[in-house]
Amino acid sequence: MSLDMGCFDPFDPRFLSNTIYAAIFVVACVLCIFGLITCIQRKIERRGQSQPNAADISNSTYTLQGGNVFAKGLDKPTIEMYPTTLLGESMQLPKPSADVCPICLLEYQANEILRTIPSCMHYFHADCIDEWLKRNATCPLCRN
Repeated sequence: MSLDMGCFDPFDPRFLSNTIYAAIFVVACVLCIFGLITCIQRKIERRGQSQPNAADISNSTYTLQGGNVFAKGLDKPTIEMYPTTLLGESMQLPKPSADVCPICLLEYQANEILRTIPSCMHYFHADCIDEWLKRNATCPLCRN
């Protein structure tokens, strides 16, 4: 083993090949880090926004989040097909029910229009349930 000291020669072929390998390694690392950051940013952006599914099942608006399909709401013609009831002076509903709208928590008054969800027969103020059904495709009481 020799401990001879010599001058540094930047044009030595051994130095140049090592420098090229080091430069290639650094560029590859930078590209990998850039790709990883871009992938993470896209994942965060996707998490913040829902992507609509192409299928429109039973007149509902559906979105795809994380591989799961979630119902968002009903369209206006579907909501208008739900039956309405004009509450008479006797304040008697065809089905025994509470006398308070579960959405706005106000008591039903005579001559108000109530809307019924056909699958569960729950009653609501027509305006209250219409707004609810635009955003949600389920009953606010029983989630059917």
